[in-house]
Amino acid sequence: MQNLLTYPVIIWPAENGYNVLVPDLGKNGLATQGTDLDNAIYMAHDLIGCMLSDTTNYPEATPLDKVVIPHEAKNAITMMVAINV
Repeated sequence: MQNLLTYPVIIWPAENGYNVLVPDLGKNGLATQGTDLDNAIYMAHDLIGCMLSDTTNYPEATPLDKVVIPHEAKNAITMMVAINV
């Protein structure tokens, strides 16, 4: 049986690529980065998968329209990223 989980991700331009924040993971969200937009989405997917691989107690996903964008995330892209755990 497959477990498909979907979480919101915030991606915004950085000096050398893109910053990525997964607000539903960790106490204050977990961050990673990517060299370009495609790599940033891949890194978000990888971060979510790695953090949830050893648990079945998955955090509840925040609806996309309720995600709080950090002040430093100018020109942010918000999207949902799905993983199969």
